[in-house]
Amino acid sequence: MYFDSEEVKNYLSEFQQILYNMQNKMYLGKMTNNITLDFIKCMISHHKAATEMCENLLKYTDYYPLIEVAQNIINTEEHNIRQMKKIMKMSKKYLNYPEEVNDYMRNYLNITGNMIYEMDSSLKSMDINLDFISEMLPHHKGAILICQNVLNYNINPDLRILANNIIRTQNESINQLKKIKNHLLQYKTWYNNDGEIDGIYMQNQKNENYPW
Repeated sequence: MYFDSEEVKNYLSEFQQILYNMQNKMYLGKMTNNITLDFIKCMISHHKAATEMCENLLKYTDYYPLIEVAQNIINTEEHNIRQMKKIMKMSKKYLNYPEEVNDYMRNYLNITGNMIYEMDSSLKSMDINLDFISEMLPHHKGAILICQNVLNYNINPDLRILANNIIRTQNESINQLKKIKNHLLQYKTWYNNDGEIDGIYMQNQKNENYPW
């Protein structure tokens, strides 16, 4: 699939704005003595960014396997946001000791910092499909690690169930994205950040889910 330079420019500009907004919201959330609420507030911002990234992609791509994955991500993230808002209303009593909160936040900030760095330094090419995958993979990875972190602490049991579901669905989405990436890279002219051709990637591996 061909994308013209103006499409790529607009796509990447919108992605950078989404990333900037997510970074501010995930970093600037006020720390409390309730890890359940702290997690939910930050993860809602994380999930909203995922839906916005998918909506940005859908303006440009006509590659059906990726459209399907993006729509599934939107549906899943919006469902999770609704669930987190419900859990938030019933979680004021789940308080944590200061030592727990400090340990949780130290791990959370480290994970979030690495996620944002990997997203910001992800592939910038002339192919929006590949750029989206390169951006979404560390975003999903960050969600998994943030959820694994929160499971180490005293939290609302309903959030514990949801966090495990998020880990499962994000892993499933990662596997789908990697398979699509392998197909797209079977024969692909590659551009560097200056718009110059770096080389041609070829792979002979067949994709069982998307063999076309």
